[in-house]
Amino acid sequence: MKIKGQYSTFSFRPPGVLKSSVSTSPRPRLKPVEVLPNQQMLRLAQGIDPKNEKPLEALDEIPAGMIFFCELENAYFTIKDGIDGAIITDDLHVITESIYDTKFQSQDLPELQGVELLDQVFLSFDSQWMRYNHWMGYCLSKAYLASLYTPESVQIIVPEYREHTSIPHPISKEIYDATLEKTGLVKRAVKLKDGIYKAKKLSYFWQNSYVPSSYFNFHDAKSVFSHINKNTKYQDNFPPRFFINQDQNMEPILNDEDIILIQKTLNELNIPCIDLDKMDLDSQRILFSQAELVISPHRPELINLLYCSSDTEVIEFTRASNRTNYLPAWPYLISSSNRLQYTFFDLDWVVLTADMIKDAVSKLDSI
Repeated sequence: MKIKGQYSTFSFRPPGVLKSSVSTSPRPRLKPVEVLPNQQMLRLAQGIDPKNEKPLEALDEIPAGMIFFCELENAYFTIKDGIDGAIITDDLHVITESIYDTKFQSQDLPELQGVELLDQVFLSFDSQWMRYNHWMGYCLSKAYLASLYTPESVQIIVPEYREHTSIPHPISKEIYDATLEKTGLVKRAVKLKDGIYKAKKLSYFWQNSYVPSSYFNFHDAKSVFSHINKNTKYQDNFPPRFFINQDQNMEPILNDEDIILIQKTLNELNIPCIDLDKMDLDSQRILFSQAELVISPHRPELINLLYCSSDTEVIEFTRASNRTNYLPAWPYLISSSNRLQYTFFDLDWVVLTADMIKDAVSKLDSI
């Protein structure tokens, strides 16, 4: 298939908006708690919108905006490792936002002859959907909203679980199945094999920003987490304050010296270490929903901050990723939108000490 070019979602007039998302004026943003002199606020702010010429303003306010309900007629979409979720118009232009996290090449696409034709579909998955934070924070979150606001005649599309993927440390088949069940989406979701498909009507949600993580500026992103967590009762066998161990399957954020220092310091503060890889989905949910203080290196499971109550304290150890010069900001966006007290250590710039960690905990506790 020869792609002729790209269209932005904003090239079209979306047929509707998610009313609960509409904000007609900027809202004050809860700023990160400053725990160090010369803390790298600029690198965090640049992670919110790398193209913003005045990035620090993003720490002051959440911009006015809304989540659009976008709809295309006679559009194609892809299910294929590396280019999952690419949307292509009938005149062979790819929707820019649908390939944000991909290395999209038109030669990756098969020819269009004989593609399966579907009626009305809704898409929420992207090329990174097998990462836990993308599966929970985008795919299931938006699909759940679609299940609330679209008729049952609209098929909510998810890819079949993929045993072999280029995504490092992907979600397990157990998480894939369990979360579809817990969200109620198992009744609406249509699982499709790898291929290219055409739909008479194709719809998706997109917010008024090209950056996918700006979705977390909206309280609607939390809806599916609230649904999963409803009727959960307090359990006293989970610590309210904890440190999450580094994921050994990911590129490390903490070096060995950092880990030894953090564990020794937190032991003095009676803050235990938690290994999420040994906890099931429900245990992780309860852990986060009861949390008073979460300390963690950057990792996909921080999407579970959407289970947390307001005023939960968050300390993130983080670094720039993918050879960029800015920090991944989505844990902060979740925190600021849901009134969590958030701070961070940029380990590309800071050499940790015990006093830094103790001072950060003390500062958050004092708020």
